[in-house]
Amino acid sequence: MTKRLRVQARQAYCFATGAALEPGLADLGDTARALFATLLDKGIHRDTGHLAAQFHPDGTIRSAPNDLYDVAFVLLAASALIRLGYDMAPELAQAEAMLARLKAPKGWHECGTGAGIRRQNPHMHLFECATALYDATGEPRFKAIADECLDLFRTVFLQPDGSVFERFEPDWQPRVADQVVEPGHMTEWIFLIDAYEEVTRQDTGVDLARIFDTAWAARDGSGALPDHSVPRATTRRCWPQTELLKASIVLERRGHALPGGADPESILAMLRRDYLDVPVTGGWYDKRTTDGDLVSDMMPASTFYHILVAVRMFLEREEALAAEPPALRTQA
Repeated sequence: MTKRLRVQARQAYCFATGAALEPGLADLGDTARALFATLLDKGIHRDTGHLAAQFHPDGTIRSAPNDLYDVAFVLLAASALIRLGYDMAPELAQAEAMLARLKAPKGWHECGTGAGIRRQNPHMHLFECATALYDATGEPRFKAIADECLDLFRTVFLQPDGSVFERFEPDWQPRVADQVVEPGHMTEWIFLIDAYEEVTRQDTGVDLARIFDTAWAARDGSGALPDHSVPRATTRRCWPQTELLKASIVLERRGHALPGGADPESILAMLRRDYLDVPVTGGWYDKRTTDGDLVSDMMPASTFYHILVAVRMFLEREEALAAEPPALRTQA
């Protein structure tokens, strides 16, 4: 199989996050650092200086478009390593230079050519990594990047009904013929905006509950989110359910009333039943139909990033609830 650079960056982020969670997993930090060094060593095209997107099975570069999505995950992995105490200054400067190549008058281009449609998804992940880097370093330049992505979300991506559009023309006008709405990305934005507000101590003014309600209304009969609600998908992957769990935890903590079945325990029960109860210990199923039939025949490593963060959030919630005084715990 071909390999995607963004997955290697996600794995480095996961290993670094794991090292920070448990003293017994400290060695994972060195694993993350080594993986990060390898992906930059092998993942920069010799002639163009662009970041690779895919590798051939033998490890040579298959394509190197300097994709915004890939650059964002390199930056996210760097943020996790910085939090562990690694000196990432040279690599961070290298990744920031790749990002600078993609800067557009408003937002960032999708790839090094500057051509093609504009999408919200890589900007969402750029918002994620910029927030994480600002948290790890305190450097204002990262907050400025996050702020520009947030402005795009509020003025371009987010629609009046609480949905989030995916595809845009080069001038940021919504595409009509092939517009897509993904409830998983809507719930992912809820988690990321909450993280931004926590890090910056600033109220974004975004109605997170409205976004959640719109995403929740798109679920199928099993309570799971479809891969996209516009156009209506007949499949539902694992990762949107992890984002639904994270968003539910955020809104519960903020005191918002959740619809029936939208509480974190119910969502985790659905996630376990349909995706995590598998023959491979610690593994997951990737995709089912909206009727519940299993259709995937592989376990994408990219999903580990989604599962790790969601499960960590749920466990932190459990610890917080257990620490509450009995009267408050009973009320909750």
